[in-house]
Amino acid sequence: MEAGKVRKYQFSPSGRTIWVVAGRGRDYQVLPDSLFCTCDDYYFRVMEHKKQLCYHIIAQQLSEAMSKHDAIDMTDSRYPEITSKLTSISTRE
Repeated sequence: MEAGKVRKYQFSPSGRTIWVVAGRGRDYQVLPDSLFCTCDDYYFRVMEHKKQLCYHIIAQQLSEAMSKHDAIDMTDSRYPEITSKLTSISTRE
C-alpha cells in the first residue's frame, strides 16, 4: 500500500466516516459496509456482475485490515466540503 493512497476521514462529533481511495486521475469514495465505489469500474463491471469488486474496494479493505491508511480527523463542519470534492467530476491536480 502506497502512503496517502487510502484515506479515512473521521468526523466529530457525529462519528461519520468517509473512505477515499486515490485512483488514476481522481479520488473515489468507497462505502465498505455496502461494498460500493464511485468509480467507473464498479459501475460497468461490478454492477453487471463481470467482477466481484473493484480495485478501490480491495485497496480500502486491505489498508484497513493492515492499518496502512491515513486517518484524518475533522469536525462535522468540514463534511460538506469533503463530500462536494468527491462528487465533482474534475480530476485531481
